[in-house]
Amino acid sequence: MPPIPEIIFRKRTMSHHYALDEIENVKNWIVASLQRLIVKDGDLLKSASIPTLHKLRGKRDLNRELHETTINHRLACHLEYLMEKYGICGYHVDIEYNRYINNEKMVLSLETDEPIKVRPDIIVHKRTRLYEPDPHFLVVEAKKRRLNDKDRNHVKDIMHDENYRYRYGMLISYYEKPQAIQVNLLTLPNGGFSEHKFIVKNSR
Repeated sequence: MPPIPEIIFRKRTMSHHYALDEIENVKNWIVASLQRLIVKDGDLLKSASIPTLHKLRGKRDLNRELHETTINHRLACHLEYLMEKYGICGYHVDIEYNRYINNEKMVLSLETDEPIKVRPDIIVHKRTRLYEPDPHFLVVEAKKRRLNDKDRNHVKDIMHDENYRYRYGMLISYYEKPQAIQVNLLTLPNGGFSEHKFIVKNSR
Protein backbone atom coordinates (compact mmCIF):
# COMPACT_ATOMS: atom_id res chain seq x y z
CA MET A 1 0.00 0.00 0.00
CA PRO A 2 1.44 3.42 -0.89
CA PRO A 3 2.19 5.86 1.95
CA ILE A 4 -0.60 8.12 3.13
CA PRO A 5 -0.07 11.55 1.56
CA GLU A 6 0.47 14.60 3.73
CA ILE A 7 -2.52 16.91 4.02
CA ILE A 8 -1.90 19.95 1.84
CA PHE A 9 -4.23 22.93 1.50
CA ARG A 10 -4.26 24.18 -2.08
CA LYS A 11 -6.22 27.09 -3.43
CA ARG A 12 -7.51 26.04 -6.81
CA THR A 13 -10.63 26.19 -8.95
CA MET A 14 -13.00 23.34 -8.16
CA SER A 15 -15.92 22.16 -10.27
CA HIS A 16 -17.99 19.06 -11.01
CA HIS A 17 -19.76 17.71 -14.05
CA TYR A 18 -23.39 16.81 -13.38
CA ALA A 19 -25.08 14.22 -15.56
CA LEU A 20 -28.46 14.93 -17.11
CA ASP A 21 -31.24 14.73 -14.47
CA GLU A 22 -28.72 14.01 -11.68
CA ILE A 23 -29.51 17.17 -9.72
CA GLU A 24 -33.24 16.51 -10.00
CA ASN A 25 -32.73 12.98 -8.67
CA VAL A 26 -30.79 14.30 -5.67
CA LYS A 27 -33.48 16.91 -5.06
CA ASN A 28 -36.16 14.17 -5.14
CA TRP A 29 -34.12 12.11 -2.63
CA ILE A 30 -33.90 15.09 -0.28
CA VAL A 31 -37.61 15.90 -0.60
CA ALA A 32 -38.56 12.24 0.03
CA SER A 33 -36.26 12.13 3.08
CA LEU A 34 -37.74 15.33 4.52
CA GLN A 35 -41.27 14.08 3.85
CA ARG A 36 -40.40 10.87 5.69
CA LEU A 37 -39.03 12.97 8.57
CA ILE A 38 -42.34 14.85 8.72
CA VAL A 39 -44.39 11.63 8.72
CA LYS A 40 -42.21 9.56 11.07
CA ASP A 41 -40.84 12.28 13.35
CA GLY A 42 -43.25 15.17 12.91
CA ASP A 43 -43.44 15.73 16.67
CA LEU A 44 -39.83 16.96 16.54
CA LEU A 45 -40.91 19.75 14.18
CA LYS A 46 -43.74 21.15 16.30
CA SER A 47 -42.72 24.42 17.93
CA ALA A 48 -45.86 25.03 20.01
CA SER A 49 -45.68 24.03 23.66
CA ILE A 50 -47.78 21.06 24.80
CA PRO A 51 -50.52 21.56 27.46
CA THR A 52 -49.34 19.59 30.49
CA LEU A 53 -49.52 19.45 34.27
CA HIS A 54 -45.83 18.52 34.43
CA LYS A 55 -44.03 21.70 35.44
CA LEU A 56 -40.81 22.57 37.18
CA ARG A 57 -41.51 24.80 40.17
CA GLY A 58 -40.63 28.41 39.37
CA LYS A 59 -39.81 27.68 35.69
CA ARG A 60 -41.71 29.01 32.68
CA ASP A 61 -42.98 26.78 29.88
CA LEU A 62 -40.69 26.61 26.86
CA ASN A 63 -41.68 26.11 23.25
CA ARG A 64 -41.03 22.76 21.56
CA GLU A 65 -38.14 23.89 19.33
CA LEU A 66 -35.64 21.12 20.02
CA HIS A 67 -31.92 21.44 19.46
CA GLU A 68 -31.28 20.90 15.75
CA THR A 69 -28.92 17.98 16.46
CA THR A 70 -31.94 15.92 17.52
CA ILE A 71 -33.73 16.63 14.24
CA ASN A 72 -30.54 16.24 12.19
CA HIS A 73 -30.02 12.74 13.57
CA ARG A 74 -33.44 11.64 12.36
CA LEU A 75 -33.01 13.34 8.97
CA ALA A 76 -29.68 11.53 8.56
CA CYS A 77 -31.48 8.23 9.22
CA HIS A 78 -34.07 8.97 6.54
CA LEU A 79 -31.45 10.10 4.00
CA GLU A 80 -29.61 6.83 4.59
CA TYR A 81 -32.79 4.75 4.38
CA LEU A 82 -33.66 6.14 0.92
CA MET A 83 -30.17 6.30 -0.61
CA GLU A 84 -30.29 3.00 -2.46
CA LYS A 85 -33.75 3.74 -3.86
CA TYR A 86 -32.32 6.85 -5.54
CA GLY A 87 -29.14 5.13 -6.74
CA ILE A 88 -26.81 6.81 -4.24
CA CYS A 89 -24.61 3.94 -3.12
CA GLY A 90 -21.27 3.37 -1.42
CA TYR A 91 -21.48 6.20 1.14
CA HIS A 92 -21.95 6.54 4.90
CA VAL A 93 -24.27 9.10 6.49
CA ASP A 94 -22.91 10.69 9.69
CA ILE A 95 -23.68 13.67 11.90
CA GLU A 96 -21.21 16.03 13.60
CA TYR A 97 -18.27 14.20 11.96
CA ASN A 98 -15.07 16.01 12.97
CA ARG A 99 -12.29 13.87 11.50
CA TYR A 100 -10.39 13.69 8.23
CA ILE A 101 -8.85 10.20 8.46
CA ASN A 102 -6.70 10.62 11.64
CA ASN A 103 -6.78 14.42 11.67
CA GLU A 104 -9.15 17.19 12.68
CA LYS A 105 -11.51 18.15 9.88
CA MET A 106 -10.13 21.37 8.43
CA VAL A 107 -10.71 23.25 5.20
CA LEU A 108 -9.20 26.21 3.44
CA SER A 109 -11.53 29.18 3.88
CA LEU A 110 -12.52 30.82 0.60
CA GLU A 111 -13.00 34.08 2.49
CA THR A 112 -9.73 34.29 4.47
CA ASP A 113 -7.43 31.86 2.67
CA GLU A 114 -6.63 30.29 6.06
CA PRO A 115 -7.25 26.71 7.28
CA ILE A 116 -10.25 26.52 9.66
CA LYS A 117 -11.80 23.72 11.72
CA VAL A 118 -15.25 22.53 10.64
CA ARG A 119 -17.78 20.02 11.93
CA PRO A 120 -20.69 19.69 9.48
CA ASP A 121 -24.16 18.88 10.78
CA ILE A 122 -24.66 15.96 8.35
CA ILE A 123 -22.38 14.47 5.73
CA VAL A 124 -22.84 11.75 3.12
CA HIS A 125 -19.29 10.61 2.54
CA LYS A 126 -16.65 7.90 2.46
CA ARG A 127 -15.08 7.75 5.90
CA THR A 128 -11.61 6.69 4.80
CA ARG A 129 -11.37 7.76 1.19
CA LEU A 130 -7.59 7.55 0.77
CA TYR A 131 -6.89 6.49 -2.80
CA GLU A 132 -10.19 6.97 -4.59
CA PRO A 133 -10.58 9.86 -7.03
CA ASP A 134 -14.34 10.12 -6.42
CA PRO A 135 -15.48 13.09 -4.34
CA HIS A 136 -17.59 12.89 -1.22
CA PHE A 137 -21.30 13.36 -1.89
CA LEU A 138 -23.27 15.79 0.32
CA VAL A 139 -22.48 18.21 3.17
CA VAL A 140 -25.37 19.71 5.16
CA GLU A 141 -25.82 22.61 7.56
CA ALA A 142 -29.29 22.46 9.11
CA LYS A 143 -30.58 24.87 11.72
CA LYS A 144 -33.81 25.62 13.55
CA ARG A 145 -34.09 29.15 12.23
CA ARG A 146 -32.43 31.31 9.56
CA LEU A 147 -29.02 30.15 8.43
CA ASN A 148 -26.29 32.76 8.55
CA ASP A 149 -23.30 33.55 6.35
CA LYS A 150 -21.05 31.39 8.52
CA ASP A 151 -23.20 28.31 7.80
CA ARG A 152 -23.27 29.08 4.07
CA ASN A 153 -19.52 29.71 3.96
CA HIS A 154 -18.75 26.43 5.74
CA VAL A 155 -20.72 24.48 3.15
CA LYS A 156 -19.00 26.27 0.28
CA ASP A 157 -15.56 25.87 1.87
CA ILE A 158 -16.01 22.11 2.28
CA MET A 159 -17.37 21.67 -1.26
CA HIS A 160 -14.48 23.65 -2.72
CA ASP A 161 -11.68 22.08 -0.65
CA GLU A 162 -9.40 19.72 -2.57
CA ASN A 163 -9.32 17.20 0.30
CA TYR A 164 -13.11 16.70 0.24
CA ARG A 165 -14.56 17.84 -3.11
CA TYR A 166 -18.21 17.33 -2.14
CA ARG A 167 -20.52 17.24 -5.15
CA TYR A 168 -23.43 18.82 -3.27
CA GLY A 169 -24.04 21.12 -0.35
CA MET A 170 -27.31 21.79 1.43
CA LEU A 171 -28.67 24.43 3.79
CA ILE A 172 -31.87 23.68 5.73
CA SER A 173 -34.03 25.79 8.03
CA TYR A 174 -36.58 23.70 9.95
CA TYR A 175 -38.62 26.45 11.64
CA GLU A 176 -37.98 29.71 9.75
CA LYS A 177 -41.23 29.60 7.76
CA PRO A 178 -44.51 28.31 9.21
CA GLN A 179 -45.51 24.90 7.84
CA ALA A 180 -42.55 24.62 5.46
CA ILE A 181 -38.95 23.43 5.65
CA GLN A 182 -36.65 25.72 3.65
CA VAL A 183 -34.00 23.99 1.52
CA ASN A 184 -31.15 25.39 -0.54
CA LEU A 185 -29.21 22.80 -2.57
CA LEU A 186 -25.77 23.93 -3.78
CA THR A 187 -23.88 22.60 -6.78
CA LEU A 188 -20.48 23.54 -8.15
CA PRO A 189 -20.45 23.47 -11.96
CA ASN A 190 -17.84 25.34 -13.99
CA GLY A 191 -15.95 26.70 -10.99
CA GLY A 192 -18.87 28.70 -9.55
CA PHE A 193 -21.65 27.84 -7.10
CA SER A 194 -25.26 27.42 -8.21
CA GLU A 195 -28.20 27.38 -5.80
CA HIS A 196 -31.46 25.47 -6.12
CA LYS A 197 -34.04 26.70 -3.60
CA PHE A 198 -37.22 24.83 -2.72
CA ILE A 199 -39.52 24.08 0.20
CA VAL A 200 -41.03 20.92 1.65
CA LYS A 201 -44.46 21.54 3.15
CA ASN A 202 -44.95 20.51 6.77
CA SER A 203 -48.71 20.39 7.20
CA ARG A 204 -48.88 17.84 10.02
